[in-house]
Amino acid sequence: MITEIYIEDTRLDLSKDLSSEFTYAIDDIQDFASRNTNFSKTIILPGNAVNNKIFGHTFEFTSSNFYNPSADNVGYNFNAAKAASCVIYVDKIQVFKGIIRLLEITIDRGTIEYECAVFGELGGFITALNNLKLENLDFSSYDHQWSYNNIVNSWQQASGTTASGMGYYYPLIDYGQVSHPDNNHPKRSWLYKALRPALFVREYFDKIITNSGYTWEGDFLNSNLFKRLIIPNNQKSFSRLKNYNFQRRNSSYTFTELDGTSKLFPLSISELTQNYTPNGAFTQFTYTGTSFSGQYETDIRLSWQKNSSIPFHFDVLVNGTTIGTHSWESSSSNTPIVFELKVTGNITLNTNDIVSFRFRQDIASDFELIVQIGQGLVKIQTPGLIPVDFVIGDMLEVNQSVPKGIFQRDFISSIIKMFNLYIVEDTTRDKHLKIIPFIDFYTTTANFLQVNDLEEELLVDNTDLLLLDDYSASHIDWTAKVDRKKAFKLKPMSELNGRFFEFKYKSDADYYNEDYSKNYAQGYADHIEDTGYDFANDKQTSEVIFSATPLVGYSGEDKVFPTIFKLSNTQNTQSEDPVDHNIRIMQVRKVNDVTTWFIKDGNQNIGAGLTSYGYAGHLDDPDVPTGDINFGVPNKLYFSLSITYPSANLFNGFWSDYVAEITDKDSKLLTCYLYLKITDIYGLDFSKLIYIDGALWRLNKVIDYNPTNPESTKCEFLRLIELTYE
Repeated sequence: MITEIYIEDTRLDLSKDLSSEFTYAIDDIQDFASRNTNFSKTIILPGNAVNNKIFGHTFEFTSSNFYNPSADNVGYNFNAAKAASCVIYVDKIQVFKGIIRLLEITIDRGTIEYECAVFGELGGFITALNNLKLENLDFSSYDHQWSYNNIVNSWQQASGTTASGMGYYYPLIDYGQVSHPDNNHPKRSWLYKALRPALFVREYFDKIITNSGYTWEGDFLNSNLFKRLIIPNNQKSFSRLKNYNFQRRNSSYTFTELDGTSKLFPLSISELTQNYTPNGAFTQFTYTGTSFSGQYETDIRLSWQKNSSIPFHFDVLVNGTTIGTHSWESSSSNTPIVFELKVTGNITLNTNDIVSFRFRQDIASDFELIVQIGQGLVKIQTPGLIPVDFVIGDMLEVNQSVPKGIFQRDFISSIIKMFNLYIVEDTTRDKHLKIIPFIDFYTTTANFLQVNDLEEELLVDNTDLLLLDDYSASHIDWTAKVDRKKAFKLKPMSELNGRFFEFKYKSDADYYNEDYSKNYAQGYADHIEDTGYDFANDKQTSEVIFSATPLVGYSGEDKVFPTIFKLSNTQNTQSEDPVDHNIRIMQVRKVNDVTTWFIKDGNQNIGAGLTSYGYAGHLDDPDVPTGDINFGVPNKLYFSLSITYPSANLFNGFWSDYVAEITDKDSKLLTCYLYLKITDIYGLDFSKLIYIDGALWRLNKVIDYNPTNPESTKCEFLRLIELTYE
C-alpha cells in the first residue's frame, strides 16, 4: 500500500510506508455530554531534506523565522504553535483529513525524526479558537446612537415567533434602580438604563466559526428558536473603559463686557460624564464618585476683541477655590482675534466636591470686551482606565455590550450542551463543519413498525421490526465484516452511567437565583433525571457557562421581564442594587398591547408613550408560552401565568430521547472487532445505522484503525432503541 501525507497541499517524503493507527469518533458515551474528534497515535516522519524544508528546519538550534498567518504554514513560514492542514491517503483513498501537530523532534547521531499526530477538523477548529474571547469578535458595524428610535425599532428584529438572528436588540431587563415610579406604578415606566443593546447568539456562533477560518452548515442554526436567542449585557452598569470620567462641551456662547465680574462657563452637552451631577444651569457639577487625583484638560476655541490691555482669565474651581488659572493676552484689539486655549492642570476630587469653570477679568473697568466661543470642551482625566457609563444620546460602541472574559471555546461548548449538537467534519470540503442536533442526526428514511410489549415478545428477533422496502437506504450491513475469532463484549449501559443525570445552568448570586436555590437546593433552570438504577448512586453533570434568569411580574402590571439585582436593606428600606453578573442567554419577542408606558431620563419622558416592549427571557412568550430554554420546569414562578407551564424545554426537546436510550433496560454498549477496508473509512458516516446480526446499532467509535495492517479493528456501538423523535 502506498501512503501519502500532504501538509498545506505540500507532500511529505516518506522513506518507508507509514504505519500508524487512527481513531474515528462521534461521541463518548462514557463521558456524558462530551463530543469527540478523530485523531491518530504518534506518526514518525523522517528528517530528510524534503521534510526538513517543509518543517522550516525547526530542528536547528538557532532556527528562527518570521511567521505570516496569511501564508501556508510550511517551509520558512512553518510555526509549530499553529495548526497546519493535513490529508492522508492510502492507495489514493483519503483515510484522514484534519490538522497535524508537531510533538517532538529527535536527533540521534545525525539522524532526525519528527514525531507528529493528526487530529480531525473539529479538533482543528477548537485549536484555532486558542484563547480568544467573545470581546475579540468585531461587532463595530452595529455601532449606533443610544436613542428612543433605535431602541423601539430594534424590537422589530423579533416580531411574533420569528427573529432575524442579526443586528442588535434592546430587551427590557430589570437591572435594579432602573424602574420609574410613574403615577404610583413603580414597575410600569423605565429609565433608559433598563434597555441596553444585546446581540444575537447566531451571529456570535457564525463569527466564531468563520473568524477561525471554517465554514458551517446546519438547519438548526437557521431555525426560529436559534435566531431568537440573544446575549444581553451583564455589567453592573453599561459602560466602557476610559481614562477620563468627565467630558462636556458647550454650544455657541457669547460674553460681553465682564466689567470685573466673573461668569461661570456653562457646559450643557454631555458626551461622557461619570458620577457628576449638574445644577440646573449646567455651570456646577457635583462629583459623587470615589476620591482620585488626575488632570483637567481644556480645548476652547474662541474669538475676542477688547479696547483695553487688561487681561482676562479662565479659572478651574473646586468648591469655589481656584486650582488653576489660564490668561489671555493683555493687548487690545479692534478686530476679533481667533484663539485656541488648550491647557492642562492637576485636579484632586473627593466625594461631593463641586467643580466649576469661569471667565473673569482682573479689575472693574469701563471697557468693551466681546468673547465668542464656538466650541468649548473640558475633560477631567483619571490616572488609569475606569468604567464610564454610556448615557442616552451617546454613540454606542456595541462591542462594549459583549460580556467580558468569556472564552469562545466555552461559549461554543455550552451551546452544544444546551441543544445536544453534533459537530461533524465534511469529508469533501476543507474546514467545513456540519452542525446537527442529536434528534436530527441519524438517518430516518427507514420505516419501523410500532409494536407494544406483548407483540415484541412474539417476535423471533429484531428483524421483524423492519419494513425492508426502503430500509437499505438507512443502514450499512456490517455483519459479514465481524471478526468471529475475537470476543464480543456487551456491557449494560447501567454499568457506565450513574443514577442521576444533572443538566444545569451556572449558579449566580443575584437575588432571585439565590432565593430559588435556598428554597429548592437546585438552580432555577436545572433538571435532574433519576434513572432508578439499583446499583449506582453517582451523578453525572452537564453544566453550561450561562446562568438562569428568573422572570418577574408585579401586581397591576402586564409586562414580565428578567430581573438581575441584589436586594439589600438600607435604613429599613429595601434597595434593588445593580450587580455585575454572569453571562445570560434569553429568547426575545416583541410583545404588543400592554398598558401605556414611557422610557425615562430622570423624570423626563424620552419619546412617545409605548404599548409594546422588547421582551426577553427563558420562555418564548411571557403570556402564552409554548417553549422554554430552561432544562426543567421551575418549582416556583415569580410571575402569574394563566395557562399551563410548557413542557417543551431543553431536556424534553433535545436530551430526553438520548438519555432514555442510553439508560433503557435494553441499552447495551457493544465492543467487537471488524475487518474494515479503506473504502469503509473513506465513506465513514456516523449518521448511518449499522446492522449486525439482526440488530441495529449506532457506530460510536472506530479505535486504532491501521490502514496498512490487514488485522481487524476494534469498534464500539450503542444499541438502537428508537429511531424517530418527537
